[in-house]
Amino acid sequence: MKTIDEHIDLIIKFLSGETSADESKKLFDQMDKDDALKNEFKALKKTWDTSSLKPDKDISAINLDEEWNLFSKNINENSGKVISLKQNKKTFSITRIASVVAAVFVLGFAIFYFFDFKTTELVAVNSVIESHLPDGSQISLNTGSELEYAKNFNKNKRVVKLKGEAFFKVTHNPKKPFIVKAGKLKIEVVGTEFNVNAKSRKGNVEVVVNSGKVLVYTETDKSDAKLLKAGDKAKFILKKSKIIKETNTNPNFLAWKTKKLVFDRTKLEDIVRTLNHTYSVHIIIKNPALRNCTLTNTFEQQSLESILKVLEATLDIQISKKGAVYEISGKACEK
Repeated sequence: MKTIDEHIDLIIKFLSGETSADESKKLFDQMDKDDALKNEFKALKKTWDTSSLKPDKDISAINLDEEWNLFSKNINENSGKVISLKQNKKTFSITRIASVVAAVFVLGFAIFYFFDFKTTELVAVNSVIESHLPDGSQISLNTGSELEYAKNFNKNKRVVKLKGEAFFKVTHNPKKPFIVKAGKLKIEVVGTEFNVNAKSRKGNVEVVVNSGKVLVYTETDKSDAKLLKAGDKAKFILKKSKIIKETNTNPNFLAWKTKKLVFDRTKLEDIVRTLNHTYSVHIIIKNPALRNCTLTNTFEQQSLESILKVLEATLDIQISKKGAVYEISGKACEK
């Protein structure tokens, strides 16, 4: 975040069309080196993409195609030079400023992808992203996750690279198998629904099939491939370079997407683990004696706060928030 803070003024200046060529180049050079800054840029771009603001006549008159052609010409003549979109210096209303920023973002994003023109990335920074791939396949990307695919995706093959966690609903096409690269693992499908969790810092990957079939194998060896059907789960252990196939017994593997949680005499330590994953929070149990307390309940589309209140009332525990951490304390549950 330090780099983002240091460059926030420059980003704002760039979005306002007031940076010099040298300043713009400095910003884009830094984004090329700093993934956090790059992700922040993408997140802001997505925010403006989904904005309901309508540009006024001045902004609508901007010909982005001409600006891009001008940029392309200059970039070919002067390697590494970045052309910024200048605005006339005059007073703007809040709506007009927002419109200007939205318009400049279109050009700025095009420039950004000029430096990485072979691939497209989806980045879920602070929330789950629902999107579609060029072949029509549906993708749900969990918070803190990234999906990358080639610009020519679906031309000859369908390959995506995942960092984090995502749920896929793949469009059926037997002539073009769909392949997900997650860490050292590959998941190959024709048409199905499945979840891939590659968030483990240890490099482990978990695949759960919701419907259809998938083939799971390591990137270097397909001889040990495992065929998974609906209800199956595969765990890839990087340290052992081994794929373990088993039946999925976790009803909440998609809770991060559906916000439906089912607990059936579930231990508190498992509930906490599920809530941390579902809501991208940090909850800890202060008293180890509470770990084995159990709860039976179903939550649908409820906020984290309302669920925590139910836990407090049902299990007779106390939950307090200190900074970004939720702490659970209290006496051991009666057996």
